Amino acid sequence: MKLFKSLLLLSLPAVFLFSCSKSSNDQQIQISTQEYHTGSFIQNGDTLNSKNKSNGRAIKGTLKAGQTYYLSSDYAAATINKGDTLVIQSGVKVYIVGPASGANAIGTQEHAPGILVNGTLLSLGTKENPNIFTVQNTALKSDPTKDPQDPNTDPAFKGYWGGIQGSTTSGDIILKWTRLEYVGGLTPANSPTRPTLSSYGVFFQNPNANFVLEDCWLYGSHDDMIRVAGGKYEIMRNTFEKVGFIAGECVNIKSGSVGDIAYNVAVGGTGNCFKSANAGGLSPQANMTCYNNTMVTGGYRQQKAGEGGSLDFENGGRGLAYNNFIVNCAYGLSVLGGSGTTPAADTTNIKYGYTYNYGDNTAITTQFLPSGFITKVQTGDINGGNATVPGANNPKFVNYPLPMAANTAFINLDFVGNYNFRLQSSSPAVGKGYTDFKPYAVVKIDKVFGATEITPPGKDIGAYQMDGTGNQH
Repeated sequence: MKLFKSLLLLSLPAVFLFSCSKSSNDQQIQISTQEYHTGSFIQNGDTLNSKNKSNGRAIKGTLKAGQTYYLSSDYAAATINKGDTLVIQSGVKVYIVGPASGANAIGTQEHAPGILVNGTLLSLGTKENPNIFTVQNTALKSDPTKDPQDPNTDPAFKGYWGGIQGSTTSGDIILKWTRLEYVGGLTPANSPTRPTLSSYGVFFQNPNANFVLEDCWLYGSHDDMIRVAGGKYEIMRNTFEKVGFIAGECVNIKSGSVGDIAYNVAVGGTGNCFKSANAGGLSPQANMTCYNNTMVTGGYRQQKAGEGGSLDFENGGRGLAYNNFIVNCAYGLSVLGGSGTTPAADTTNIKYGYTYNYGDNTAITTQFLPSGFITKVQTGDINGGNATVPGANNPKFVNYPLPMAANTAFINLDFVGNYNFRLQSSSPAVGKGYTDFKPYAVVKIDKVFGATEITPPGKDIGAYQMDGTGNQH
């Protein structure tokens, strides 16, 4: 994790470097002139959701590498019309601006603008120059020096803007090396995606289009960070931090959706980190291949008893789950059998195993197989059953203190900070992965219009591989 933290420290001064052309440090930032673009370049400093004080605005063309743009809380969403494309080249900063308090405060209803996608959106950040969407006012932001923080007062969960909302007829939404922060503002009454409710960070809902989320950092949301309610998707090598205030998944897969979720790190999620549930009545059936993910301290803000924490299959959802780390989460991998009010998962078409559970106390270890679900110990599991002794098989991360102190409040351990979830060479997870299956790989490989890489199953459990592949943060 230290790699991405260093990257962020570098990217913050990059805002200054891009906006002040006379800086002596300008030449430290190298932006390729060969980056993909379409249409006209939108002028540096443009307010994307208003033109001449219009209330909302249609946008298309290209946000130019290294430049800065704005979304103002005074106006409605920026809209990409059907048939149009917005390209965001690398190193772009999009700031959400507005008053911190008062009747028109940023994040309140009618004052939480986002990007409504009826066309195609391509955010093409790079490892060296990621794109970022965040609030500009630093007084509104969470202060990482205060972590661990009380979620009730942590600004990460406030929800200041409307995120990226794809309509049922959108084109592709492709996000690469992009950081989204402080999503979940209230949607307007006339919202075509989710009226009068907390917005999702990214909402994708076209079964005939493609959604790619790779190498991104998702920080701070009020509800679901990612919801795919229809579409072919590849969600790979991302990091999720502080997702959901009292409800919300890191990734919530609904009907009409098929794809892969792999090599992601999720720390401090509220609901499940990754969920497959066939709600919505679309075809095909909700389906996820979920492998080589690392989930830490999930499920502690969830207000519904017995729900949330790590991986979940329910309500007709299907898929595969292998090589996943579940560390100090409220509940282990959950397969719902249908004894409660929520319909059962498609248990005939669910396969899972090689799960690495770790828990510091019996409240955690006795929920490795969650009560009320039909999850069973499977081949390759490490600490597979509810009789596991707390602290058994320490995963030996490079930098993460296990076991935690006996009085640790896991609800507040929702941050990455300086922790490093890579494996030491002596970790019991090394070489214990299962590789005799294939990802769905439903999205084409393409530097611009598809997935850059669909990383295959790894021989080491979790998001980081000893050979350097997997999560790159």
